[in-house]
Amino acid sequence: MARRMAVYADEELHKALKAAASLQGLSLSKFMIEAAHRALEARHRKAAVARTNALRGVIRAKFSADEIRAMRDEGRRY
Repeated sequence: MARRMAVYADEELHKALKAAASLQGLSLSKFMIEAAHRALEARHRKAAVARTNALRGVIRAKFSADEIRAMRDEGRRY
């Protein structure tokens, strides 16, 4: 079920957002929902890349695919 959310913006920002939505043929609500989804996805993607890069610097050993599956199944993380 969808929930209602109110956002308060100054007049200038509101006009700019409404114009951007209109240029894409979207309602302001739909435009803001899509922008929120993009922001959430981008943040998670960047965080995942950062964690992966941090792990690459720590891991020096090489594991076979079967060894990695076994560790994952045991709940261990390397």
